[in-house]
Amino acid sequence: MSTIFKFCFNVFDQLIYSILKRSVGLMPMRFTKLIANSYPDARIRKLYLACLGLSMGDGTYSNLGLKICIDEIPSSPKVVIGNNVSIAPNVTFIADACANNGIEINKIPYVRDSLTVQGSVYVSDEVWIGAGVTIMPNVKIGRCAVIGAGSLVLEDVEPYSIYAGVPARKIRKLLMS
Repeated sequence: MSTIFKFCFNVFDQLIYSILKRSVGLMPMRFTKLIANSYPDARIRKLYLACLGLSMGDGTYSNLGLKICIDEIPSSPKVVIGNNVSIAPNVTFIADACANNGIEINKIPYVRDSLTVQGSVYVSDEVWIGAGVTIMPNVKIGRCAVIGAGSLVLEDVEPYSIYAGVPARKIRKLLMS
């Protein structure tokens, strides 16, 4: 009996996968965001994250909870992630930082000129991003870098280095033996 249930669930799983795969770009934006952030299959999340302005290279998939914060859906990716990047749960990429619902606060010169930032995020190949990391706009993360869990990345990260903390600081260089 359990073999029949397994078979049925596998067929159902493949059916849902094929429907979601064919529906990329057709779903309303709120469903696209829901699927991109929460759907259990990383292959589907990757397809739907692309609709939100995030591009992932070969061998790169995200764990649950990956978020991209942008004001408008861009025509080209605002977050570009290389090949074979390890992304732990609950990582946030912020491409647009602003008081998005504010009216008066956005008129304050300091907020408008210094705190509001729009840009792209670039993550090179073979990077390891720990759980709960937040990466701000205009940041480039170098090849084979490691970002410690819970870090806030405000500046570029050197290749072959470990960064951690709030704000993220260089802990050490990774040496090739």
